Amino acid sequence: MKKFKFIIFILLIISFVIVLFYGIFGTSLSFLSSKEIKKDRKLKEDLINELKINNEDAIYDKNKNIYYYMVPSNYENNIYVLNLDLKDGFKYKIVGENLNIIKVDYSKQIKVIIYNDKYYYETKIQLTNLPLISITSESDITTNDTESIFTYINTNNIEKQFINNSKIHIRGASSKKFDKKSYKINMYNKSYKKEEEVNIENFYYGNSFILDAVYRDPSKLRNVLSTELWNDISNDFNNVDIYSEFVEVFINNEYKGIYVFTEPINRRRLNLNKSDSTDTSIIIKSVNWIMPQEIKKNYNIDIPIHLGYELKYPNDSEFYESSWDLILNKLSTYYTDMYSYEKIKNSFNLKNYIDIIIFNAFTNNSDNNLAKNNYFYAHSLNSKEIYIQPWDMEYSYGLTFASENKKFYEKNLNDYTEIYTLFYHEDCPEINKLLIDRYWELRKNILTKEYFDNVLDKYKNQLNKGAALRDSSIWYEYDIEEEIEEIRTWIYNRLDYFDSYIKDLENE
Repeated sequence: MKKFKFIIFILLIISFVIVLFYGIFGTSLSFLSSKEIKKDRKLKEDLINELKINNEDAIYDKNKNIYYYMVPSNYENNIYVLNLDLKDGFKYKIVGENLNIIKVDYSKQIKVIIYNDKYYYETKIQLTNLPLISITSESDITTNDTESIFTYINTNNIEKQFINNSKIHIRGASSKKFDKKSYKINMYNKSYKKEEEVNIENFYYGNSFILDAVYRDPSKLRNVLSTELWNDISNDFNNVDIYSEFVEVFINNEYKGIYVFTEPINRRRLNLNKSDSTDTSIIIKSVNWIMPQEIKKNYNIDIPIHLGYELKYPNDSEFYESSWDLILNKLSTYYTDMYSYEKIKNSFNLKNYIDIIIFNAFTNNSDNNLAKNNYFYAHSLNSKEIYIQPWDMEYSYGLTFASENKKFYEKNLNDYTEIYTLFYHEDCPEINKLLIDRYWELRKNILTKEYFDNVLDKYKNQLNKGAALRDSSIWYEYDIEEEIEEIRTWIYNRLDYFDSYIKDLENE
C-alpha cells in the first residue's frame, strides 16, 4: 500500500513538472530583458487588437491600456502560470519577472511587453477574482434596444466563456438619472430577428438578464443580501431562488466597474405554467400603492400598464381582462381592510404573506411595502391566493432616501429602531400570533448573527480584492470594508431591537 502511494506521488510530481515545462517553454515567452527588446524596435500602440491569456479572452480597458483576466479561484494565494497566447511570431516579456510564473496578487497590475522583429507594445494585465462581462455595440446604448455582442467570462465554470448576440437597453426608473446606468439584456439569434434562450452556467436557462449598477448603495450588496435572505426565508413555501453574482463590466472597451449580474423575475423563474387555450398564470409588477376605489376603473386591455401596475404575464390579450380582475380584485379586497384575518387569508398565500411582512420590517425596506416594488403572481385564473415576490431592495439596512442636499442616498445607521413598513396588525390577533411564531422560528437558523456573518464575509471576500477600489476610483469614493462592517453592526443592533419588539407584542 505504501509503495502504491509512493508511485502515485511520483506520478503527480512528474505531471506537475510537465505542465510547468510546457507553461514556460511551450509558449512565446521571451527571455530577453526589457532593455534588449526596446533597443532595436519601435514603439507601436496598435500592435495587437486582442489578447488571449491561458486560452481565454482578456477584456481590454482602452482608457487605461489594461487587459483584465479572471484567475480561477483555486489559484488564489498561489503561484500561477500566466500564458499569453500570441500568434504571427509575437513574443512577450513579463516585466519584473524572470518567467511567466507569478504569485496571484489582485492589488497590482502586471506590466507586459509584446513584440515582434520590428515593433514592441507596452501594456498591463489586471488580475481579478470576479467574472467579466463585455458588451460591444456599434451604436450608442439608450433606453431603446441596441444590437450588441455579449461576452461573459468565468474561469471557474466548465464553459469558461460565453458569447452571444444580444440587444441591450438602459433600464430603471429613477436610476436612469444616475451617471452609472443599469441595463437589461436580451439574447438574440445570429440575425437579431428572434429572441433566443441560452444557458449560462450558474444561471437559469432563459433569454434575458439584468446588469444592476448598484450605484446608490456604497456597500454594493444591500439588494444582493436582501435577495439571498428572501431566497432562504421563502424556501419554506416555494422553490424560487433568484441568482445574483458580482461582475466587472466593460461597455465598448471602457471599464464601468462593479455590477450585479442577475436574473429578471419572470414566469420561468417563478415556476409558473405557460398560457394555454383555457388558463394562464399571472404576474403583475407594482410600483405604486393602488387605492381600492380605483380598482374598478376601466383599463385598456391592449395596454399592459394600469394605475402604476404592469401586467408582465400573460402576453395574450384574450387573458388580459380576467388576469387584471383576479389580482386587482384580491388586492382591493385586502386594501379595504388590511387588518382583517379573513381578507388576508382570502387574498394571499398566508405563509408568503407572513414572511414578506417580517422580511420587509426586519430589513427596514423603506422603499418596499405590500404595494410598491413587488411582483404579485398567481398560478392560475382559478387561484384562490396570490403570492408576493419583492424586488429593488437597496434602501434597506440603514440606507434611506436622499435628503435635499444629497444625490441618491442617506445613511441612518443609528436608526435601527424604526419600522417603516407594516408589522403589527391592529385588532388582528390571528396574524400577530403567526408573525410572532414565525419570527422566533426564523431566529433559530436564518435571522441570526452567524447567518449574516457568513453571507457578509462571503461578499466582503469577493469585493475587497481590488474590484471595489477600481469601481470607487471612477464613480465616487467609498471604503467597501467599512461599508460592509456598518451593515453588520446595523444588523446586530436590529436583531437585539427586534427581539425586544416581539417580546413586547407577546406581552400585549
